Amino acid sequence: MWVVKCRGESYYVNHVSCSLPWSTKETPSNSHTKGSIKIKECLLTIDTENSATISELTMTDRIRLKNRDRGITRIIFGGTSGLALPRAFQEDGIRHSPFRRIAAGCGSTWTVCDILRQSDMTLLALKYPNTFRVLKPNETYYQAYDSREEWDRLAAEADSEIYGLDDYSADDDEEDD
Repeated sequence: MWVVKCRGESYYVNHVSCSLPWSTKETPSNSHTKGSIKIKECLLTIDTENSATISELTMTDRIRLKNRDRGITRIIFGGTSGLALPRAFQEDGIRHSPFRRIAAGCGSTWTVCDILRQSDMTLLALKYPNTFRVLKPNETYYQAYDSREEWDRLAAEADSEIYGLDDYSADDDEEDD
């Protein structure tokens, strides 16, 4: 196992790939780690095989990180439990980004959006537990949300339609039942 530290968090991974220049830092007073490798301005991605890839930080990645620091949280919801959320957003005044919906396996539909205030995220977690999941930046739907081309590709793979904010209404929920 390797330990990768990024933005204050430690990750234990099986393999690390890096295509960026790096420097070393000696820490002889640390009883656990005598030295480390430092990489600046990078993006850490960990795949399903628990392998870390360190790559160049793009402008889109910088915006994602800034949004995370500002309390913006990307969530995914669907199925029977997720049908109540769009109505709840409206009733509770929860600020969110446009909905993007995509068909998944077994006839289910997933919806992805950003919750724009941390206080709204807390309200959702308390009032509607187990109805959504917070997406991590290395997940496919998280990354595809920012790119119309990538979202279209996923939709084509799922043989699905894509719904924008204007296309989504409470009537859609009734059709899914």
